[in-house]
Amino acid sequence: MLKRTLTELFTRTEFWVFILCLAVIHGPSVHIIDIVDPSMGNDTVSYLGLFNFDFNQYTVRKYRVIVPFAARLIYELFGGIFSRLSPDTFPGNFAVGMSFLVVNNIIMSLFGVFVYRFISNYSSWFVASLVGLLSMLACRWTAIFAGEPLVDSLYLLVLAMVLVGLKEKNKTLIIISIFLGPWAKESFIFIAPIIFFFAPLNKLKQVLLFALSGAIVFSARYYIDSISGTNALGTMQENFSHFGSILYSLKRLFSFHGVYEIFSITGFWILLTIPAFTKRIFVKTLVRFDFFVFWFVVSAFFQAILSTDIARMLYMLTPILAAFWAMLIVEIFPKNIRKNFSFSNQHL
Repeated sequence: MLKRTLTELFTRTEFWVFILCLAVIHGPSVHIIDIVDPSMGNDTVSYLGLFNFDFNQYTVRKYRVIVPFAARLIYELFGGIFSRLSPDTFPGNFAVGMSFLVVNNIIMSLFGVFVYRFISNYSSWFVASLVGLLSMLACRWTAIFAGEPLVDSLYLLVLAMVLVGLKEKNKTLIIISIFLGPWAKESFIFIAPIIFFFAPLNKLKQVLLFALSGAIVFSARYYIDSISGTNALGTMQENFSHFGSILYSLKRLFSFHGVYEIFSITGFWILLTIPAFTKRIFVKTLVRFDFFVFWFVVSAFFQAILSTDIARMLYMLTPILAAFWAMLIVEIFPKNIRKNFSFSNQHL
């Protein structure tokens, strides 16, 4: 039984994609924890506080407990080993950093699996799908999210699951996303309408699922507020205060610095648009995306302008960009070359 299970696992494309993502992500993320002091960042300080079960944190971040608690579990199990492995020159608590790194490495690798799966729905060429995945793995933000004590990895995984669920009409992935999304980040509320209108689920059933998910989340938030002495109304006001950042973010986006922010996501992959325009396949490729992808892009940009950290938020577009680069590569390379490097894709 075990042998058959392992054989089936080892023959799945997604298993090897996960191993590839883990192998690529791990090195840069270890470098990140070696050079970045988490005590200097507002976000990381909050999540380190949650790691220590201290809920007296910034009102917007203190409810995102899944990643810090998972890191705490890893710390309790392997913290002693990590401490023995700690380099002499490492600043801070190496065991804590490694605990977050293990959790975020795994989650970001799972994110990579779903990114690959999303790409494969649009790219018929295995090589192009892997190259598209590489565009995500090579982004500098990937190493940051995988290495620092942050919770962005879980939100990214949920978003990728939503994209795959909508594209493949996978009800299970959509339902998991409905319940997991609000725990990852409050901004999941801007993804919920896309699920509601495009998911292959009965609308009444969706209303019930969202209501149940909301009840669970708000019950947990109420409990956290009660033990941290926080006014729940003040928390809501803090969330709405982000709307005051829109004008500043728009000015920043449509400036030279905004170009840098976008380039930090796309990198030199954007050069693929040159042969795409030359061969007049740019628009032809772009319109192959499903309509829900358009609304996902709109939602991502809206979330970015609500945040002053635009590049970090625009990273949400990497699954779309990865699929777009893969589709362009398929169109650019001649069929005879693609035929020599063709493999079959297997899905979960």
